[in-house]
Amino acid sequence: AAIVDVAQDILLRHLFEQGALDAVVFKGGTALRKLYAGERGRFSTDLDFAVRDLADDSESVVSLLADEITGVAIGPFRYGITVRRGKRHLTIDSELGSVEQLSSKLDVNPPPWLPPQLRSWVPMKIHERYGGPLPQLAVMRLEENMAEKISRLNRTTTARDVYDLVWIAREWRRSAGAEVDWALVRRLAVLKMWVDLHGVSSTQAAWKSSHAATGFDVDRWLRVRGGAEFDDENIGLLAVPSPSLDELGEQLAADYAFLGDFDDREAVVARSHGADRDLVLEMLAELPGARLPRGACW
Repeated sequence: AAIVDVAQDILLRHLFEQGALDAVVFKGGTALRKLYAGERGRFSTDLDFAVRDLADDSESVVSLLADEITGVAIGPFRYGITVRRGKRHLTIDSELGSVEQLSSKLDVNPPPWLPPQLRSWVPMKIHERYGGPLPQLAVMRLEENMAEKISRLNRTTTARDVYDLVWIAREWRRSAGAEVDWALVRRLAVLKMWVDLHGVSSTQAAWKSSHAATGFDVDRWLRVRGGAEFDDENIGLLAVPSPSLDELGEQLAADYAFLGDFDDREAVVARSHGADRDLVLEMLAELPGARLPRGACW
């Protein structure tokens, strides 16, 4: 995992310098580690992005990224792309050791609902060995990244997402100057769960429904999840020390009880009825930054 972590740093800097990241926004667990947690967070193997502009096509952008990555050699690393079951995966060959047991997906998703932010990397000792600075990257706002993880946990129980959400609630919020708009997290989570079930489109972009999506039953979401429910066995390779899954389930339920504190409109959307689409579109238009104005989506 440490080899993957360093290889990602070097590759991201290369892609930035080539202009290959101009059209994307960094997101997911790897963005959380690089730009928020540093060595205090877990390792993350996947490279997750969203297209930056509403007019860009995610498939075209990920194809360009894959082309830029294929065959690149930097220092002890050689990079490539393989496709398995229609998904692109980053391959890393290294003189430092094998990383074959860890899969690294390369995903580019539809654009974020909130304006992206520029963030610097959390300094780590290893960065001194890279021979130059790491660039600021455009990243999905933390509240939206959290909401996507919350929405995914309405469909499954992935240890990585639970770990990240607990880390934000227990560690990030205690950091100097670290603030989270918890009401915005809840608003985004409610909307994303509705969209996961019913989908939303604009002229240029589409946030499609998920085949595994279900309505938002807040009591079910907030139940204490036992270790047997978790479907990600790699967390022991990615977090040091390896966390107790039972404890993570208890902490998640305790830290995210605010998800049940709906306002009146959130309570309506949380019912997950398709007939509430007009209200969902109204609430999307009101999000900070107004990237999805009224009339632009259906």
